[in-house]
Amino acid sequence: MSSAVSLPRAGRVPLHAARSATAGVAAVGLAAVVAAVGWLVVAAAQRPSSLSPPSLRGSAPWVLGPLHGLMPGLTTAPGRLHSDMVVALVVAGVGWAAAWAAAPALRLRVLLAAVALLHVVLLLAPPLPLTDVFNYELYGRMAALHGLNPYRAIPAQAAGDPVFGLANWHHLRSPYGPLFTLASEALVPFGVHGWLWAFKAATVAGSLATVGLVAALAARLGVSRQRAVAAFGLSPLLLVAEVGGAHNDVPALLCVVAAAWCVVRGRDAAAPAWVHPAAGALAVAAAGIKPSFAIVVPLLVLGAGNRPRAIAGAAVATAGLGLVVLLAFGGALPDVATQGRLVTPLSVPNLLGLAAGHGGADATVRAVAQVVLLAAAAVAAVVVAWRRDLALSAVGVVLFCAVLGLPWVMPWYLVWALPFVALARPRVLAPLAVLATAWLVVGGLPQLPGILHSAGYFPTRHPTGMANHLEFERLVR
Repeated sequence: MSSAVSLPRAGRVPLHAARSATAGVAAVGLAAVVAAVGWLVVAAAQRPSSLSPPSLRGSAPWVLGPLHGLMPGLTTAPGRLHSDMVVALVVAGVGWAAAWAAAPALRLRVLLAAVALLHVVLLLAPPLPLTDVFNYELYGRMAALHGLNPYRAIPAQAAGDPVFGLANWHHLRSPYGPLFTLASEALVPFGVHGWLWAFKAATVAGSLATVGLVAALAARLGVSRQRAVAAFGLSPLLLVAEVGGAHNDVPALLCVVAAAWCVVRGRDAAAPAWVHPAAGALAVAAAGIKPSFAIVVPLLVLGAGNRPRAIAGAAVATAGLGLVVLLAFGGALPDVATQGRLVTPLSVPNLLGLAAGHGGADATVRAVAQVVLLAAAAVAAVVVAWRRDLALSAVGVVLFCAVLGLPWVMPWYLVWALPFVALARPRVLAPLAVLATAWLVVGGLPQLPGILHSAGYFPTRHPTGMANHLEFERLVR
């Protein structure tokens, strides 16, 4: 008779030990993200520095916010400060990947509490690097205070406005969606300072709502809610670049994810009738905030359980958006074409253009990239028309391809696809998202020119690079 008690085999790790190790990895990863983001916020608020570029423009120390002065020992050497920032970003990135991989070992409420804490800290932070927030405010003030249509006039025509010196784009007509610009105007009565904090509060609220929707979608799709929340809510790109930079992708992405929730909810036989038209209307609203999201409107409409109702919702929203454009902006549309001619050094089209002997992403390379992206979106639409259940996968793939195909790509653009990556649709996007995060962070570093020069690449030595440099200088001068 064999014994009822079995001994563990040599070399086999007990299950409870493996679980403890996984929980330890997740906890360390979570702590790393909280510590790194917390350091960036407090360091940026200490004094005017490159950690919050608007604080260096003119006399605007007020942007440092209520956390000003908490780190008196912070280095004053710009080179050291940049190096410390890179270290913090690496710690946050590694911590995010670890927490994402091991997230099921943590309790959901612990993850949600950490995400909420980070958002509160970022609400109190000054605008972090690569921010466009004062561009948003200036375009809103142009329309509300100066009688200038931001889709026809350039910010230089409002050079006397107190926000002008804090904005980046001085000769670029607004590339932002009409619904967003209208909302920017609505915040103007709060004043120069109040506008910033009101918009930051809206950004934080929108980001937290999106995290909640991602968790709700994960529950409906039968995937780990902890892993979904960690993948999206702890991403350094969401926290540092998107929420920390107070970008308008947040409200647009909230609409996209809400539309996706309506699509999934509409699969239930007992789903309320309103979810189908809401899916179409929310998708159009996202495009009205951020025109780039127009590419996924057909996918979300086709993925709805009741397509006629979804089409009707999208049609009504499109008509409403058209009225906003006509009545508020005289029929003028966002200037996405001018910004679309710009090129960032590490964008995929630029790298392919260099490899093909074009000196970078010239007009031909940009046109090819656009055709390829539209073809991918068309194929995705055909797939969703055939299989509704693949709608979220198609949205994730198309948004990921959009980031890869943009000649002018900013780090936070990857956040567009992250909710769908977080839901593991398809799984191959997860490792690609980690690699793309590292690539985009490097592309946004202030040390990038030195990195490129040390590798023997001098963008302005090519005609394409020189043309891009001159156009960029014209827009910001």
